[in-house]
Amino acid sequence: MNLSAGKKTIPLILLGIGIALVAFHVLVNGPSWVKAAFAKIEHPKTYRFETYDRLLHEVVKGDSVDYKLVKQSPLLNKAVDELAVVAPDKLESDKEKASYWINTYNLLMLKLLADRYPIDSPRRLGNAVSFTKFTIGGDTYSARDVVDLKLNEYFKRNPLLAFLVCGGSKGEPPLLDHAIEPGTMITDSEKALDHFVNDPANTRWDEVANVFYISPYFQRYDDYFVAYFESPHILVASHLKKSVPAANVSMLKRFFRDYDHRLNDVEQTNDKSAAPSSSTSDKSSAASSSTNDKSSAPSSSTSDKKASQ
Repeated sequence: MNLSAGKKTIPLILLGIGIALVAFHVLVNGPSWVKAAFAKIEHPKTYRFETYDRLLHEVVKGDSVDYKLVKQSPLLNKAVDELAVVAPDKLESDKEKASYWINTYNLLMLKLLADRYPIDSPRRLGNAVSFTKFTIGGDTYSARDVVDLKLNEYFKRNPLLAFLVCGGSKGEPPLLDHAIEPGTMITDSEKALDHFVNDPANTRWDEVANVFYISPYFQRYDDYFVAYFESPHILVASHLKKSVPAANVSMLKRFFRDYDHRLNDVEQTNDKSAAPSSSTSDKSSAASSSTNDKSSAPSSSTSDKKASQ
Protein backbone atom coordinates (compact mmCIF):
# COMPACT_ATOMS: atom_id res chain seq x y z
CA MET A 1 0.00 0.00 0.00
CA ASN A 2 2.74 2.40 0.92
CA LEU A 3 4.62 1.61 -2.31
CA SER A 4 1.50 2.23 -4.38
CA ALA A 5 0.84 5.52 -2.61
CA GLY A 6 4.43 6.55 -3.25
CA LYS A 7 4.08 5.90 -6.98
CA LYS A 8 0.97 8.06 -7.08
CA THR A 9 2.75 10.86 -5.25
CA ILE A 10 5.69 11.10 -7.69
CA PRO A 11 3.68 12.67 -10.57
CA LEU A 12 2.27 15.25 -8.16
CA ILE A 13 5.77 16.12 -6.97
CA LEU A 14 6.99 16.48 -10.55
CA LEU A 15 3.98 18.64 -11.39
CA GLY A 16 4.72 20.82 -8.39
CA ILE A 17 8.34 21.22 -9.47
CA GLY A 18 7.22 22.15 -12.97
CA ILE A 19 4.80 24.76 -11.68
CA ALA A 20 7.49 26.18 -9.41
CA LEU A 21 9.93 26.49 -12.32
CA VAL A 22 7.34 28.23 -14.49
CA ALA A 23 6.50 30.60 -11.65
CA PHE A 24 10.19 31.34 -11.14
CA HIS A 25 10.71 32.22 -14.81
CA VAL A 26 7.59 34.40 -14.81
CA LEU A 27 8.82 36.20 -11.71
CA VAL A 28 12.34 36.71 -13.06
CA ASN A 29 11.54 37.48 -16.69
CA GLY A 30 8.03 38.91 -16.39
CA PRO A 31 9.19 42.55 -16.53
CA SER A 32 11.13 41.86 -19.74
CA TRP A 33 8.12 40.19 -21.35
CA VAL A 34 5.85 43.07 -20.40
CA LYS A 35 8.37 45.61 -21.67
CA ALA A 36 8.69 43.73 -24.97
CA ALA A 37 4.91 43.62 -25.38
CA PHE A 38 4.29 47.34 -24.90
CA ALA A 39 7.50 49.01 -26.09
CA LYS A 40 7.40 51.32 -29.09
CA ILE A 41 10.08 49.89 -31.33
CA GLU A 42 12.41 51.82 -33.63
CA HIS A 43 13.79 50.22 -36.81
CA PRO A 44 16.77 52.38 -37.82
CA LYS A 45 19.04 51.77 -40.81
CA THR A 46 22.07 52.61 -38.68
CA TYR A 47 22.57 52.63 -34.93
CA ARG A 48 25.37 53.77 -32.64
CA PHE A 49 25.55 52.72 -29.01
CA GLU A 50 26.30 56.22 -27.73
CA THR A 51 25.32 55.67 -24.09
CA TYR A 52 27.08 52.31 -23.94
CA ASP A 53 30.14 53.91 -25.55
CA ARG A 54 30.24 56.58 -22.83
CA LEU A 55 29.96 53.85 -20.20
CA LEU A 56 32.91 51.95 -21.66
CA HIS A 57 35.08 55.07 -21.69
CA GLU A 58 34.34 55.47 -17.98
CA VAL A 59 34.79 51.91 -16.73
CA VAL A 60 37.36 50.14 -18.93
CA LYS A 61 40.83 50.50 -17.45
CA GLY A 62 43.43 48.93 -19.73
CA ASP A 63 42.62 45.21 -19.94
CA SER A 64 40.35 45.36 -16.89
CA VAL A 65 36.93 46.71 -15.97
CA ASP A 66 35.98 48.74 -12.90
CA TYR A 67 32.85 46.77 -11.99
CA LYS A 68 32.26 48.83 -8.88
CA LEU A 69 31.97 51.87 -11.12
CA VAL A 70 29.81 49.96 -13.63
CA LYS A 71 27.42 49.01 -10.85
CA GLN A 72 27.11 52.64 -9.73
CA SER A 73 26.82 54.22 -13.17
CA PRO A 74 23.34 55.29 -14.36
CA LEU A 75 24.64 54.78 -17.91
CA LEU A 76 24.38 50.99 -17.55
CA ASN A 77 20.62 50.77 -17.14
CA LYS A 78 20.13 53.63 -19.57
CA ALA A 79 22.04 51.72 -22.26
CA VAL A 80 20.04 48.54 -21.57
CA ASP A 81 16.76 50.48 -21.72
CA GLU A 82 17.75 52.06 -25.05
CA LEU A 83 18.57 48.65 -26.47
CA ALA A 84 15.08 47.44 -25.63
CA VAL A 85 13.43 49.68 -28.23
CA VAL A 86 15.96 49.51 -31.10
CA ALA A 87 15.44 46.56 -33.44
CA PRO A 88 18.23 45.45 -35.80
CA ASP A 89 16.00 44.05 -38.56
CA LYS A 90 16.25 47.13 -40.80
CA LEU A 91 19.96 47.82 -40.34
CA GLU A 92 21.39 48.42 -43.78
CA SER A 93 24.37 46.05 -43.83
CA ASP A 94 25.81 42.90 -42.29
CA LYS A 95 28.49 45.02 -40.65
CA GLU A 96 25.82 47.14 -38.99
CA LYS A 97 24.09 44.00 -37.71
CA ALA A 98 27.31 42.32 -36.59
CA SER A 99 28.42 45.36 -34.60
CA TYR A 100 24.91 45.65 -33.13
CA TRP A 101 24.97 42.08 -31.78
CA ILE A 102 28.58 42.28 -30.56
CA ASN A 103 27.79 45.41 -28.57
CA THR A 104 24.56 43.85 -27.35
CA TYR A 105 26.30 40.75 -25.98
CA ASN A 106 29.04 42.75 -24.26
CA LEU A 107 26.48 45.11 -22.73
CA LEU A 108 24.29 42.28 -21.43
CA MET A 109 27.31 40.57 -19.85
CA LEU A 110 28.30 43.83 -18.17
CA LYS A 111 24.76 44.10 -16.81
CA LEU A 112 24.71 40.52 -15.50
CA LEU A 113 28.12 40.85 -13.86
CA ALA A 114 27.46 44.28 -12.37
CA ASP A 115 24.12 43.19 -10.91
CA ARG A 116 25.84 40.36 -9.03
CA TYR A 117 29.06 42.18 -8.17
CA PRO A 118 31.13 41.65 -6.09
CA ILE A 119 31.97 38.23 -7.52
CA ASP A 120 35.33 36.70 -8.35
CA SER A 121 34.42 34.94 -11.60
CA PRO A 122 31.76 34.98 -14.34
CA ARG A 123 31.12 31.36 -13.39
CA ARG A 124 29.28 32.72 -10.35
CA LEU A 125 26.53 33.80 -12.72
CA GLY A 126 25.45 30.18 -13.06
CA ASN A 127 22.45 29.78 -15.35
CA ALA A 128 21.75 33.52 -15.46
CA VAL A 129 23.61 33.78 -18.77
CA SER A 130 21.11 31.40 -20.34
CA PHE A 131 17.92 32.12 -18.42
CA THR A 132 17.89 35.86 -17.64
CA LYS A 133 15.97 37.51 -20.46
CA PHE A 134 16.43 41.05 -21.74
CA THR A 135 14.26 43.02 -24.12
CA ILE A 136 16.18 43.67 -27.34
CA GLY A 137 14.37 45.51 -30.09
CA GLY A 138 11.01 44.32 -28.80
CA ASP A 139 12.01 40.66 -28.51
CA THR A 140 13.47 38.81 -25.53
CA TYR A 141 16.92 37.23 -25.50
CA SER A 142 19.38 35.95 -22.96
CA ALA A 143 23.09 36.62 -23.38
CA ARG A 144 23.48 32.98 -24.43
CA ASP A 145 20.73 33.41 -27.03
CA VAL A 146 22.66 36.30 -28.56
CA VAL A 147 25.72 34.09 -29.06
CA ASP A 148 23.88 31.00 -30.26
CA LEU A 149 21.25 32.66 -32.44
CA LYS A 150 23.09 35.73 -33.73
CA LEU A 151 26.84 36.00 -33.18
CA ASN A 152 27.86 32.52 -34.31
CA GLU A 153 26.55 33.40 -37.77
CA TYR A 154 29.08 36.23 -38.01
CA PHE A 155 31.92 34.30 -36.37
CA LYS A 156 31.59 31.66 -39.09
CA ARG A 157 32.08 34.33 -41.75
CA ASN A 158 34.95 36.05 -39.98
CA PRO A 159 36.37 34.24 -36.93
CA LEU A 160 38.40 37.31 -35.93
CA LEU A 161 35.18 38.93 -34.71
CA ALA A 162 35.32 36.49 -31.79
CA PHE A 163 38.06 38.70 -30.35
CA LEU A 164 35.59 41.55 -29.91
CA VAL A 165 33.31 39.75 -27.44
CA CYS A 166 34.03 39.50 -23.73
CA GLY A 167 32.17 37.49 -21.14
CA GLY A 168 34.10 38.97 -18.25
CA SER A 169 36.92 36.50 -17.61
CA LYS A 170 40.65 37.19 -17.78
CA GLY A 171 41.02 34.25 -20.13
CA GLU A 172 39.08 36.05 -22.86
CA PRO A 173 40.10 38.97 -25.06
CA PRO A 174 39.79 42.19 -23.03
CA LEU A 175 36.72 44.36 -23.37
CA LEU A 176 37.52 47.35 -25.58
CA ASP A 177 37.09 50.86 -24.21
CA HIS A 178 34.61 51.84 -26.92
CA ALA A 179 31.54 50.50 -28.64
CA ILE A 180 32.12 48.58 -31.86
CA GLU A 181 31.18 50.46 -35.03
CA PRO A 182 30.72 49.01 -38.53
CA GLY A 183 33.43 51.11 -40.15
CA THR A 184 36.15 50.12 -37.69
CA MET A 185 34.94 46.65 -36.69
CA ILE A 186 37.45 44.72 -38.79
CA THR A 187 40.37 46.89 -37.72
CA ASP A 188 39.31 46.53 -34.09
CA SER A 189 39.13 42.74 -34.43
CA GLU A 190 42.63 42.53 -35.93
CA LYS A 191 44.08 44.78 -33.23
CA ALA A 192 42.30 42.75 -30.54
CA LEU A 193 43.75 39.53 -31.95
CA ASP A 194 47.25 41.03 -32.08
CA HIS A 195 46.94 42.20 -28.48
CA PHE A 196 45.63 38.85 -27.27
CA VAL A 197 48.20 36.61 -28.94
CA ASN A 198 51.15 38.80 -27.94
CA ASP A 199 50.20 38.56 -24.27
CA PRO A 200 52.63 36.01 -22.72
CA ALA A 201 49.72 34.59 -20.72
CA ASN A 202 48.13 33.39 -23.96
CA THR A 203 51.00 32.03 -26.05
CA ARG A 204 54.37 30.36 -25.46
CA TRP A 205 56.85 28.70 -27.75
CA ASP A 206 59.16 26.20 -26.09
CA GLU A 207 62.03 26.23 -28.57
CA VAL A 208 63.94 23.46 -26.79
CA ALA A 209 61.03 21.01 -26.81
CA ASN A 210 59.69 22.43 -30.11
CA VAL A 211 56.20 22.85 -28.66
CA PHE A 212 53.89 25.78 -29.39
CA TYR A 213 51.30 26.50 -26.67
CA ILE A 214 48.31 28.79 -27.11
CA SER A 215 45.33 29.85 -25.01
CA PRO A 216 42.40 27.43 -24.64
CA TYR A 217 40.19 30.33 -25.77
CA PHE A 218 41.05 29.28 -29.32
CA GLN A 219 39.41 25.90 -28.72
CA ARG A 220 36.07 27.64 -28.22
CA TYR A 221 35.93 28.62 -31.89
CA ASP A 222 38.31 25.99 -33.23
CA ASP A 223 36.05 24.90 -36.10
CA TYR A 224 35.80 28.46 -37.39
CA PHE A 225 39.54 29.07 -37.19
CA VAL A 226 40.34 25.79 -38.95
CA ALA A 227 37.95 26.64 -41.79
CA TYR A 228 39.82 29.85 -42.61
CA PHE A 229 43.33 29.58 -41.20
CA GLU A 230 44.18 25.84 -41.35
CA SER A 231 44.63 25.81 -37.57
CA PRO A 232 44.41 28.26 -34.66
CA HIS A 233 48.15 27.81 -34.12
CA ILE A 234 48.85 28.99 -37.68
CA LEU A 235 46.61 32.01 -37.07
CA VAL A 236 48.39 32.88 -33.82
CA ALA A 237 51.85 32.51 -35.36
CA SER A 238 50.94 34.87 -38.19
CA HIS A 239 50.13 37.62 -35.66
CA LEU A 240 52.98 37.12 -33.19
CA LYS A 241 55.71 39.72 -33.06
CA LYS A 242 58.16 36.89 -32.40
CA SER A 243 58.62 34.55 -35.35
CA VAL A 244 57.35 31.03 -34.70
CA PRO A 245 57.64 28.36 -37.44
CA ALA A 246 54.13 27.04 -36.83
CA ALA A 247 53.95 25.52 -40.32
CA ASN A 248 56.76 23.12 -39.39
CA VAL A 249 55.13 19.68 -39.37
CA SER A 250 57.50 18.46 -36.63
CA MET A 251 56.30 21.09 -34.16
CA LEU A 252 53.84 19.95 -31.51
CA LYS A 253 50.87 22.25 -31.14
CA ARG A 254 49.13 22.30 -27.79
CA PHE A 255 46.74 24.35 -25.68
CA PHE A 256 47.39 25.56 -22.17
CA ARG A 257 45.52 23.30 -19.76
CA ASP A 258 44.28 26.03 -17.44
CA TYR A 259 41.81 28.72 -18.39
CA ASP A 260 41.80 31.93 -16.34
CA HIS A 261 38.23 32.18 -15.08
CA ARG A 262 38.90 35.13 -12.76
CA LEU A 263 36.78 38.22 -13.28
CA ASN A 264 38.58 40.86 -15.34
CA ASP A 265 38.06 43.33 -12.51
CA VAL A 266 40.48 46.14 -11.65
CA GLU A 267 40.28 44.93 -8.04
CA GLN A 268 41.88 41.63 -9.09
CA THR A 269 44.48 43.07 -11.44
CA ASN A 270 47.28 42.76 -8.89
CA ASP A 271 45.99 39.56 -7.32
CA LYS A 272 48.26 36.74 -8.52
CA SER A 273 47.19 34.16 -5.95
CA ALA A 274 44.38 32.71 -8.06
CA ALA A 275 46.11 32.96 -11.41
CA PRO A 276 46.27 29.69 -13.37
CA SER A 277 49.61 28.00 -13.68
CA SER A 278 51.45 27.70 -16.96
CA SER A 279 50.86 23.96 -17.02
CA THR A 280 49.79 22.68 -20.38
CA SER A 281 47.43 20.11 -21.68
CA ASP A 282 48.67 16.61 -22.31
CA LYS A 283 46.37 16.54 -25.27
CA SER A 284 48.37 17.78 -28.23
CA SER A 285 47.50 18.42 -31.82
CA ALA A 286 50.60 17.59 -33.79
CA ALA A 287 50.85 19.28 -37.15
CA SER A 288 49.59 17.22 -40.00
CA SER A 289 51.80 16.78 -43.04
CA SER A 290 48.81 17.41 -45.24
CA THR A 291 47.70 21.03 -45.59
CA ASN A 292 44.53 22.71 -46.73
CA ASP A 293 44.30 24.92 -49.76
CA LYS A 294 45.56 28.22 -48.34
CA SER A 295 44.00 30.14 -51.19
CA SER A 296 40.62 29.71 -49.51
CA ALA A 297 41.80 31.05 -46.14
CA PRO A 298 41.36 34.80 -45.76
CA SER A 299 44.35 36.76 -44.62
CA SER A 300 43.89 39.65 -42.22
CA SER A 301 43.76 41.94 -45.24
CA THR A 302 40.78 40.07 -46.68
CA SER A 303 38.81 39.70 -43.46
CA ASP A 304 36.87 42.83 -44.30
CA LYS A 305 35.46 41.21 -47.40
CA LYS A 306 34.41 38.12 -45.48
CA ALA A 307 32.55 40.13 -42.90
CA SER A 308 30.59 42.04 -45.49
CA GLN A 309 29.36 39.01 -47.41
